[in-house]
Amino acid sequence: MGHKLFDLSAEITGVSGIITGLSNQLDDNVTDILTPDAMKGALFGVARYLERIADELAGISHKTEKGGGTA
Repeated sequence: MGHKLFDLSAEITGVSGIITGLSNQLDDNVTDILTPDAMKGALFGVARYLERIADELAGISHKTEKGGGTA
């Protein structure tokens, strides 16, 4: 169980990095900006990624509640 939580923690850190990178698109000094369609696609990808992580956490929580181990 601990290995699974470590993996999810690493994924959340990765998503944080992606969001930070996307926020750089709002910096006035950036010369290479994403098109609106590319930005929408990137944000959609981040949202799907977070949904999958939330689903995995819910599964871990469900297993823990049923006595399948501790988180």
